[in-house]
Amino acid sequence: WSNPSKPKIMAALTPTFHWAQSRRKVFVTISLVNCEDVKHNLLDSQLQFSGHVGGKAYSLDFELPHSIDTKNSKFVSGRNPRFELAKADESVFWTRLCKNKRQFKMFCKVDFDKWKDEDELYGSDAESEEEEEEKVAPVSNRGGPEPPLKIDAMGLPPLIGGMTQEQINELMAKVYRWFKLRL
Repeated sequence: WSNPSKPKIMAALTPTFHWAQSRRKVFVTISLVNCEDVKHNLLDSQLQFSGHVGGKAYSLDFELPHSIDTKNSKFVSGRNPRFELAKADESVFWTRLCKNKRQFKMFCKVDFDKWKDEDELYGSDAESEEEEEEKVAPVSNRGGPEPPLKIDAMGLPPLIGGMTQEQINELMAKVYRWFKLRL
């Protein structure tokens, strides 16, 4: 079946990657831990990435649906490599990361920890990124800053233990509104 004199050429695997956006940037995180031999390139509307993990080659190369500002975009290496793509037009809400929506359907996931909906980014009551960063975390009864309430894709916190009564009431109101809208 195989000819030992011919070396096996293995195609590069496609890594899973997550994306989200803010008003000014699109964030792409490659789900490869401790990636080596990393190569990356950003063009006006194209993202290219390759690297190795455990002797396996991985690569991504796709067209973006909108142009980016390559001078203000950056690549951050580390535990999980990530791109911070500066939008060329900040008024555009990206509905997808890949121009061809079927190209990486199984590998491209939404990063719900960072995701903001269009009305949150561009609505009349939307805050600028600077205003969001300037917000001070509320102080709890224990004296230290209280971490923000994390909500998962279902709209529920991962753990209810340790929540204040006010947070529980706020959560219950959100759940009630969610069910009321769907009835």
